[in-house]
Amino acid sequence: MKKIFISLFLASFLFAGKLEIVATLPDLADIAKSVGGEKVSVSSICKGYQDPHYLQAKPSYSRKMRNVDLLIFNGLELEIGWLAPLINSARNPKIKPGKFGSLDCSEGIPLLEVPHNELDRSGGDVHPLGNPHYLLDPQNALIVAQTIATRLSQIDAENSEIYQKNFDEFRRSLELKIVEWEKQSEQLKGLQIVAYHKNWEYLADWLGLEIVGYLENRPGIPPSPKHLKSFVEIVNEQEIRVFLAATFVDVNQAKKAAERTETNLLILPALVGGVQHVDSYFELFDFLIQKLMESAQ
Repeated sequence: MKKIFISLFLASFLFAGKLEIVATLPDLADIAKSVGGEKVSVSSICKGYQDPHYLQAKPSYSRKMRNVDLLIFNGLELEIGWLAPLINSARNPKIKPGKFGSLDCSEGIPLLEVPHNELDRSGGDVHPLGNPHYLLDPQNALIVAQTIATRLSQIDAENSEIYQKNFDEFRRSLELKIVEWEKQSEQLKGLQIVAYHKNWEYLADWLGLEIVGYLENRPGIPPSPKHLKSFVEIVNEQEIRVFLAATFVDVNQAKKAAERTETNLLILPALVGGVQHVDSYFELFDFLIQKLMESAQ
């Protein structure tokens, strides 16, 4: 018993010495774990099977943020409906906007779909700062990892060399995987597809896919009968074979549309943990590339 007690004490001491990090998304959490290594303890608020647009601001989430050293979030207003209330409820001065414990990971990302005109709610759930799903291009994860490494080094300068070393290892591994994924998916370039929601723009831009239509009437708005008819006509006229939908959308609606168009419906994880056995950022893209290749054959 004495040995067990000592082991537990040492474990708790070591754990207490780690930087506590909360990420809004599981992808960000996984990248932060890679960069922080043994010097950090990381958890995610949103699960991979949940839609990050519409997460409920539960009290348990704010309690999770109460004593953390660093909050890592996606930005571009992806979490606009729930993150601010959680920060206020957490009463943690470290993670207030503008503080060192608050990190917007969209900094430095080459953004897609940045609107140039004034927006209103009639256009649906349009993001005024640009499409927020930038982590579906793994090249952007290199930028995010560097952003996290820099901030960790600023908060914990004593271990800055460790964070830089971990980042360098992550960068080398991901760059090799990017080359591998691009080689595997060469035949997908120019492939025309349709999608349920504007989740996949960064993935399509990276792989050279062309998204020619969306099942949603407007972002975040279910299709009207008129729009559904137009969607079906576009798919059939252009002989589209692949229809992408994230695991957290209305799957039944996607299946009905796929039946009317005879497309190959791919219900894919848009986040780490969106399906079983996709538990890391690398595994996410292994899975996505594999399923896309299978569907295009």
